[in-house]
Amino acid sequence: MSVIKQSKWVKWPVIFLTMAALAACSRSSSPGTAASTYLGECTSDVATDSTIIPSLLPSVDLVRQRQVAADQFGQGFRISGNDAEIAYIHHLSAQLRALGATEVTEEPYTFTSWSPKTTQLSVVQGPTPGPVKVAYFIPSSGSTGPNGLTAPVTYFSALSDVNLVGALYTALNQQSPDNVLLAVQAALQNAVGGGVSLVQAITSANVAGKIVMYDAPKLALPIGVFQALSVYVNNSSGTLGPTTPYDRPFINQLVLIGAINVALKAAGAAGVIAVVDYPPSAADNAYVPFGGLALPSVPGIYLDRYTGAALKQQIVDSGLTPVTVKLTLDATTSQATSYNISALVPGACKTQILLSSHTDGPNSIEDNGPAAILSMVDYFARAPASQRRRGLKIVFTGGHMVGSPGINAYIEKHQADLTANALTAIEIEHLGAREWLEISPGTMALDGLPEPLVLYAGLGSVQQDENIKFAKNFDRSLVTIPLPFGEGPAWASKAGIPKIQVITGPVYLLNGHLPEVSSEYTDYDLEQRQITAFIQMILNLNTQTAQTLRADQNFPNIPLP
Repeated sequence: MSVIKQSKWVKWPVIFLTMAALAACSRSSSPGTAASTYLGECTSDVATDSTIIPSLLPSVDLVRQRQVAADQFGQGFRISGNDAEIAYIHHLSAQLRALGATEVTEEPYTFTSWSPKTTQLSVVQGPTPGPVKVAYFIPSSGSTGPNGLTAPVTYFSALSDVNLVGALYTALNQQSPDNVLLAVQAALQNAVGGGVSLVQAITSANVAGKIVMYDAPKLALPIGVFQALSVYVNNSSGTLGPTTPYDRPFINQLVLIGAINVALKAAGAAGVIAVVDYPPSAADNAYVPFGGLALPSVPGIYLDRYTGAALKQQIVDSGLTPVTVKLTLDATTSQATSYNISALVPGACKTQILLSSHTDGPNSIEDNGPAAILSMVDYFARAPASQRRRGLKIVFTGGHMVGSPGINAYIEKHQADLTANALTAIEIEHLGAREWLEISPGTMALDGLPEPLVLYAGLGSVQQDENIKFAKNFDRSLVTIPLPFGEGPAWASKAGIPKIQVITGPVYLLNGHLPEVSSEYTDYDLEQRQITAFIQMILNLNTQTAQTLRADQNFPNIPLP
């Protein structure tokens, strides 16, 4: 195992004693363990046994325990490289060992971390001077320093003249996350689909030297847009019609905020205030944008709908006298270190199916992929040799919230092994999500439906066939063409491995310090059934030849065992 710092453990002694018992909970009798099962010689890596063994499946309670465990670390707020994420990484490594996985390794990688210390806003001069409640900072936006920034605030109404919907459509047409930013910036600059360009709108607003206030995009795309990109849709409940509106922060704010703020900086804006069209329960503590779309620009914060409306009214009431505000976003950047985890449930042959997710996120469902994968490890570590012709490679990467340095570092270091042995990667994110919407003005609530789930793989591949089999078991599931969302595209675009990506995007996905995500918003019965379906998917994929699995996209065939 790679050498790691152990000092982080000191903060969590009781937690780790408690979590060490999780692997043993709710287990049934089984044919064997990863270490004790005799796997036989590698005469063929193609399995003939794809029948699930019910006694090896996790209970719903164990699924819940494994996800809720994330809340023991920073109340679930595990942003890349913070103490909570490091501790959670150690916890996952311990769980993998306890379940019988071998070659459990933590490998360090470095990245640039942006860390806010103080976030405040106050009206210095205006009809109602005093503090203003801030919903959250805009990640990676910038820093005012400890003394803050005092400047007139102007409302950027001309943003409504820009065809932001066209930019979203452009984003959805990209197959790699790496292409989204440039595509969106080009669409905004060239006024794709009509309207004025973003630069034209900003020029008309005279933003230089001012703190610019604007309405954060909240564009409802009809589900028909995604259905048009789909090869299969399960709408058994009839609740996912073509005109059903779909608006989520992970699409609107994630895709557009960074590009808007960079353009405002270029025009000389001193800072930004983006008003999120949600009540506080949904607007507060939303860590968005993130990753490669969280762009350095000017210091920026979010206000919820009602706080934003009150500040807009002050601007109106002040008439020709500008409202002056003081914005404080004191943040620092530094080099940070986090770790990727890899492990193996050995098979008789060297070829592998790779399961992956990421360890960082603001709450337990972002991301509960590692917790779900623990249950899959638990199954295959005790499965009979007939279901273990191939190994099960586990890779938990970090840095999803800061541009994916973890998965990029892993691929760079292990490219030769991935090319030689990994037949397919399955990236799993945000399982068991319930839909949480504004059911009446100001009231966010569960609506009794599962959040729409998207699966994608290469067109016409056996991986896509398995996605369709999976989706047939779950209402409100769509099997689409490759989309630019999730951590999984890197396995295909950078490692050259056929991939399956599974993902949901509930409104609360990026809200930190929200205990209801674990206690109410996750459907653990649904998650358990999804885990079972993934186990069946893996069993089915293992009955396919290596050449068939690698036929997804002209990937090189590997030697037969």
